[in-house]
Amino acid sequence: MTSVHEHSDDMGPDKAGAAGHQYSHGLKLCAVTPRVSPFRPLSSVCKGATHCCVTVRMRVIHGVSIRSRPATQLNSWDASEPGPVPHIRHPWYWSVQHAVRLAAALAGLAVIITYLVIALSRLTYPFTVEWLESNSLVEVHRILSGQPLYPAPTAGYVPDGYPPLYFAMSAAAASVLGVSYLPLRLVSLLSSLACFALLGRLVQRETGSAAAGTAAAGVFAALYFATYTWFDVGRVDSLFLTLSIGGLYAARWMRRTSGAIAAGALLAAAALTKQTGIAEGVLVLAALAAGPRRRLTGVAALTAVTVLGISTLVLGLSSGGWYVYYVFELMSQHPLNHSGFGGFWTHILAAMGIAACAALIGARRAPLVLLAGCGALAIGSYATLVHSGGDVNDLLPAYLAAALLAGLAMGDQRTWWVAAVSGLLVLAQSAWLLSGFHPAQAIPTGADRAAGERFTAGLRALGGTVAIPGDPGLSLLAGMAPAAAHEDAAYDVLRGSGLSAITGFTRSAEHAIATYQYSAIILDSQTPPQGYEPWLSLYYRECPQPLLAGVPAAEFRPLAGVITSRPFSVWLPKGRGSCPATVKILDGSGKEAP
Repeated sequence: MTSVHEHSDDMGPDKAGAAGHQYSHGLKLCAVTPRVSPFRPLSSVCKGATHCCVTVRMRVIHGVSIRSRPATQLNSWDASEPGPVPHIRHPWYWSVQHAVRLAAALAGLAVIITYLVIALSRLTYPFTVEWLESNSLVEVHRILSGQPLYPAPTAGYVPDGYPPLYFAMSAAAASVLGVSYLPLRLVSLLSSLACFALLGRLVQRETGSAAAGTAAAGVFAALYFATYTWFDVGRVDSLFLTLSIGGLYAARWMRRTSGAIAAGALLAAAALTKQTGIAEGVLVLAALAAGPRRRLTGVAALTAVTVLGISTLVLGLSSGGWYVYYVFELMSQHPLNHSGFGGFWTHILAAMGIAACAALIGARRAPLVLLAGCGALAIGSYATLVHSGGDVNDLLPAYLAAALLAGLAMGDQRTWWVAAVSGLLVLAQSAWLLSGFHPAQAIPTGADRAAGERFTAGLRALGGTVAIPGDPGLSLLAGMAPAAAHEDAAYDVLRGSGLSAITGFTRSAEHAIATYQYSAIILDSQTPPQGYEPWLSLYYRECPQPLLAGVPAAEFRPLAGVITSRPFSVWLPKGRGSCPATVKILDGSGKEAP
């Protein structure tokens, strides 16, 4: 009687092995063995054979010993007897971990389906679902109309402080679909789905468990309900997350020069979407350089540096240096938000505290490259949140890192209770986030759409040059040119320390107001935006009649993000125009401007 025979067959080192791992000698297994690596089971290549030998390559992980199962766990089998190879009988607790993984995966699928239903329901909504979507629409319009994306700040336009890749991709979609929020949200929606797929595939490839990959993608998708439904809004974040996880995947599994070029290009593309991606590129490439793939690391680094260097040089020169100011200097000029130092951890624990326990388990066994990438994502989130202006979307990279590590723990093939406990934690996290959310809260209603259509019709009827600093995209939707910079982008400049930028904006605002360049100014609160006073009160008067007085307070407001303002009041030049008539026109009950 015999159960297992082993023969050594030197296959040589695998020069393209994963970082932190290398493949040792070949191992010829005769008969049957339940496992040849700590990650994956051996495929049933011997099924139906009376005596089977297969040469496999074993993955050797530094610092981890691979122990074979006790002989009592293998069925006795006589290779000389005919008949199929019997199945290995695993202990009951191996079935437990598989059941937990399956339950977590099903919960993850339910979360992703719920997200997809909400995103599709508001994909074509013609008005903002998030306050800053409006400036993204203006930036896409400027690209399509041939206007510079990064000019000096003025009262008429200030860009968001992000690199151009998301806006360029949205502009490409808008050139086909038209200038509206649809192409911006479509880019974000497709990016988020690609992010889920890449996250799941990375976990599955690391652990051999498709269920663990699905559950990891699902628990990350569940953060949609804890981050003010951010994934599908017309902002840079979802594309950034997709390129970040794509670059990490490519760096982890690159085998040839083409793979190294792809890894460098993806890491550079992430940094060209959101500048915090530079940290990921640096740390991931440093981790790769510490492993056996130094030549490929050099190729990836050269690719990333070339793409970033050339794009920064071209954009900097073509904008007169303003690109460098907006993207690299402005955030560093913002004061620190001391509450953010502890607030980061509070947010993490409140939104993902359960799954974070599984992430800590996964971090202990994660390959160095993945650990470096996750650390870079978390550092980027922390650095952004501790500056004034940081918001919940800045936490998404840290959540992505936690979901990846939790998936690795859940797919652990070495210790059954680690996989089972991690799976239960991920399952509980997904269920908790999903159960506390009502999808109807995130979907605009027909009344929201009707109120917005009446207001934009009123803008068209009013005519002239109307400044809407709280929502400049409304001007575009009404067929008018945006006349005012978004007040949040302007505030970013005014709270910085760049004197030339601050002086340029304030002088531009003073000139526009003092020379009555605006036939009307529509604000979303009683407090004028930064940079408008004291000139606004000197040259304009606030109409006492509120806008949208007949529209319920909950309607025609952004549903994602923190700020949910809507048009509130209108200011007219002193001595000109009629307040009652103007408000009546804007509310949709008038015909033409007085």
